[in-house]
Order: sequence, then structure tokens, then C-alpha cells
Amino acid sequence: MPIPWTKDLSVGVKEIDEQHQEFVKILNSLYEVMLEDEPAPELASILKQLTAYATFHFATEEKYFDKFKYALSDEHKNEHKKLLDQIGVFNKRFETEGENVLSELLSFLEDWLVDHLSVQDHKYTECFNKNGLC
Repeated sequence: MPIPWTKDLSVGVKEIDEQHQEFVKILNSLYEVMLEDEPAPELASILKQLTAYATFHFATEEKYFDKFKYALSDEHKNEHKKLLDQIGVFNKRFETEGENVLSELLSFLEDWLVDHLSVQDHKYTECFNKNGLC
């Protein structure tokens, strides 16, 4: 099911919220393509876009972690690395198993994203806001 953007997912930082909304949009496009009757040629492209966008977004957050000396930086960066590694595993599985792996990937990403945004990312809101990033 597509992920709706809600206030609970907002971290109160415009730049980050906009990036999170784009991430949700990419996940939702993956979901929409999966619902089609025929295998969609754009699936591989969406998976590449997902990986590239996650890398871009995490770099943005991590830049601010370093700049603001965020106390939980190492823990949070480790969560980012784990996700990118897991997406890499799913990408490799997609190459060999095809679309069969996509529902598992989508379920994993939905759970991870909602938890990460609503719990982990909210931890840095105060630090970012205190340093003028709103």
C-alpha cells in the first residue's frame, strides 16, 4: 500500500522533509509499478533511482551531523549504511530472481522508512533546529 505523507513523518526541517517526501514518492512509484499486470521495464530504473536517492539523502543528513556535531551521529550513520547494504542485496536478488523479490523489498522499505523517519530522524530535530536548520 502506498505510504501517505503525514505530519508524524515530518522532522521539522524543510530541506530534510522535502527529501523524505521524494523518498516516499519513489517508494510509492515502485508500489504502483508492482501493481501492473505485466512486468514493467522501469522497475530496474526505479530501483537504481531508489539507491541513488537514498545515497544522496543520507549524505545530506550526515553533512549536518558532522557540521552540528550531532551526538548520535555514528549510530545514525550506521543505520544508513545498513540500509544501503540491504538495498544492494535486494538489487542483486532482483537481477537473479526478478520481480519475485520486489514485494519483500517493498515491505522491508516501508517498515524501515516509517520507523526511521518517525523514530530515528526525530532524534536529530532538536539539534538541527538549535543550529538554525528549520
